[in-house]
Amino acid sequence: MVSRIVLNTISYHGHGAIENILPELNARGYKKAFVCSDPDLIKFGVTGKVTALLDAAAFPYEVYSNIKANPTIENVQTGVAAFNNSGADCIIAIGGGSAMDTAKAIGIIANNPEFADVRSLEGVAPTKKHAVFTIAVPTTAGTAAEVTINYVITDVEKKRKFVC
Repeated sequence: MVSRIVLNTISYHGHGAIENILPELNARGYKKAFVCSDPDLIKFGVTGKVTALLDAAAFPYEVYSNIKANPTIENVQTGVAAFNNSGADCIIAIGGGSAMDTAKAIGIIANNPEFADVRSLEGVAPTKKHAVFTIAVPTTAGTAAEVTINYVITDVEKKRKFVC
């Protein structure tokens, strides 16, 4: 059974919930998805469950999987470049907190390029535009990364994590 919950956004829960991705994208007029997922979820076929739906509907997409556990500034920067080069107009984040956090950072920088220095997003950044429309497909429980506006990025150079 699929349940639909509307909080600050729309959430589908239950078996078959991913089948609502295409109707949501089509209803909003999106034309190409940028799929953010980690290498293990691709390897084990989890991401493929979503991309198979996109393939069946001939909905264009590009996959970005340069995402590490505890995503780094570099992961975000290469993700922003990949998003900008892809021609995508929406994001599908598949995974645990790392994929969700990376996708959120990519989405906010893509629409607010003045924050390309990822460190400038620490705390409450004065961005002017909303992030790129994102659909989150959580594969873990407990992080709640799919429902919050916060994301955590690792600064390898300064050996610290920071919340945006």
